[in-house]
Amino acid sequence: MLAHVNVGGNLPSVEKVISQERINRWAELSGDFNLLHVDPAYAAKTPFKGTIAHGPMSLAFLNELMMKCFETDWLNGGILADVRFVSPIRPGDRITVKGFITAISNRHDRHYAECELFVEKQDGTKAVIGRGISPMRISG
Repeated sequence: MLAHVNVGGNLPSVEKVISQERINRWAELSGDFNLLHVDPAYAAKTPFKGTIAHGPMSLAFLNELMMKCFETDWLNGGILADVRFVSPIRPGDRITVKGFITAISNRHDRHYAECELFVEKQDGTKAVIGRGISPMRISG
């Protein structure tokens, strides 16, 4: 849980190393065995020139970040919005899931933290961008 929630404040980052094994495990978990994800020989012949991670895997990482920051508040009405996949994540990529708070609002007698979120590759390229909106408790 975040100790302080301030507009402009950074969320603690989450780091991951993406391997073909991790992608294959995601395929098993999700049932999505699209050859673009699990068959390096096939994927090498596509415009992607190799396998890429499943998009929902990145969504799970964004969810993990928001859970880390807002805990059960996130579970009680948090949403991911405006998510865009802008660069493929490949085996061998080291990614960092990051975000910062852009606004704190009050709607229907509930407080919400609005966050810009992104998944960034080791070279600084953003692979996924989006927003997270979480209900939150205000102490005091």
